[in-house]
Amino acid sequence: MKITFLPQNITWEAITGETILQAAVKAGVNIDGNCAGSGTCGKCKVKIIEGDLSQCDDHHHKLTEAEIEAGYRLACCHQVTEGMVIEMPESETTASRKKKLIHLPEGFVPKAAVTKRCINVPAASIQNQNSDEARIKAALGMEELQFSLETLLKLPEIAKNAEEITVTIRDGQVIDAECGNTEKDNYGVAVDIGTTTVVIMLWNAASGEMMDIFAATNPQGAYGADVISRITYVMEKEGNLETIHQTIIDCINKAVKGFEENEGIRPEHIYQMAVVGNTTMSHIFLGVNPAQLALAPFTPVFTAPVDMAAKELHLTICPDAEVHVAANIAGHVGSDITAGIITTDLMQCDKGHLFIDIGTNGEIVLTGNGRAVACSTAAGPAFEGSSIKQGMRAARGAIERVDIFESGVEIETIGDVSPIGICGSGIIDAVGEMIRVGIVDKSGRLLSREKLAKKGLSENILNHIKEGEKANDFVLYFSEDGKSDVVITQKDVREVQLAKAAISAGITIMMKEIGVEEAQIAKISIAGAFGNYIRNISAMNIGLLPKIAEEKIVSLGNSAGIGASMILLSSDSKEEARKVAREIEHIELAARSDFQDQYMMAMMF
Repeated sequence: MKITFLPQNITWEAITGETILQAAVKAGVNIDGNCAGSGTCGKCKVKIIEGDLSQCDDHHHKLTEAEIEAGYRLACCHQVTEGMVIEMPESETTASRKKKLIHLPEGFVPKAAVTKRCINVPAASIQNQNSDEARIKAALGMEELQFSLETLLKLPEIAKNAEEITVTIRDGQVIDAECGNTEKDNYGVAVDIGTTTVVIMLWNAASGEMMDIFAATNPQGAYGADVISRITYVMEKEGNLETIHQTIIDCINKAVKGFEENEGIRPEHIYQMAVVGNTTMSHIFLGVNPAQLALAPFTPVFTAPVDMAAKELHLTICPDAEVHVAANIAGHVGSDITAGIITTDLMQCDKGHLFIDIGTNGEIVLTGNGRAVACSTAAGPAFEGSSIKQGMRAARGAIERVDIFESGVEIETIGDVSPIGICGSGIIDAVGEMIRVGIVDKSGRLLSREKLAKKGLSENILNHIKEGEKANDFVLYFSEDGKSDVVITQKDVREVQLAKAAISAGITIMMKEIGVEEAQIAKISIAGAFGNYIRNISAMNIGLLPKIAEEKIVSLGNSAGIGASMILLSSDSKEEARKVAREIEHIELAARSDFQDQYMMAMMF
């Protein structure tokens, strides 16, 4: 049955019994599927423009009566019907933001691993009966070259029809040959597979110039919001690993197709690919079962870098292109962290330098006193918006900044439109401001209007307190009809407490491990798009970051994507990433007897 997704105007042949979410994944349409189809998160709302609206499976009451009446349904629960037209919320997503955060470090020099040379090869004759291979070697002046089978299969036609031939060489092997001069067509792709977002970058491998960039919500999100839920999906039944593996391969091939259409390049002229991601994403990308990462002792199948040919993964680039999956550090500290580290001076290890990537998992690296240590801590989904009542990913209409003054509350939204929810940076800002003003006390309790009045808060602020029977809410935005207010609930504050406590405890334990005091931290590098948009003062107010001078805090942008690009473009950076992953000591917080104590202490604001 044919269904259509708007505004992309993608028509897809769906299967009877499929949900809209399942069909969307196959069609390459991104819908948030944080709860893996259980209907508990409510993030996959779509509007049915045409189609059967008689059913409405919303057992967890994530839709309002007005939304149901207007044709909104949960994509993970609503089944497709013939001729259905589904409208997706148009948004500026986290993906589009990450596009803006790719900048190679100043002074970076590309060192191409793949070269192309155009040569004149004399035709075979009675006087010169040397093989096609031998005549090419002679023309190149490189007698020790080897030829891939893919290239040998192409040579008869090429050698018969052209004397001017371009050969592509990598590590002493000819991996491609073609008629004419195509020396300038030498491309590579860097891939950052984030749990939430996939960023794929096309580079001119010779010049180091970025040609194009593709970013999208990770389509694997339909099988779970975080790595544990995706591993659980893999373990549920045979065939699920292949399904979720193929999903990311299809996503990359879709990006390559887009590069061909946008830039006029031929996919077979992409001769390299560098891939980074957390350890689970690296395993799934290669089709390796990640099940043991969900259970103690959280042992990965591999941490060393993996190299393979593109044809082995059915990637639609040059069949003999090298696909390099960068080295992971540990079971829950992946190659995205390895890649991020090589964009910094972190490994000098002569000062207190903290590197942190804040997400569902908080990966933390600390150097100082000649040591480099790393850990991962389960922050939970609060900073991604998933466990927050009106939380959402960074999209149009999300509150991303909050200021509380005597005169009231001021907010900023992505796209400068009326708010519909709040994203991670806004959540940190809101709670940070509520703590600063005293609306939330040190224990994390959202105080009543009466208690705040006794503290002398202005009437303008008090008007934002919405008192309930069991707990209070703080209204960030009052809608005109009073039905679409955006609020921070007491439960939301508790979710932030849990998340920040996990990260704070991890930082404290690593500081103790290598003997670095808070006053000795000379620099904090925050990775990812999230780090680029949070306000440092708010992060310090809630206890997420150590309290240091703001000028010592640096936002790295999409450091995983930048590092992946460096690995792609430079053999020196590729070797540096290998070395970094080997040298960092991993600390397993679950094995530390002091973690629970530190965690409980970090719960206080």
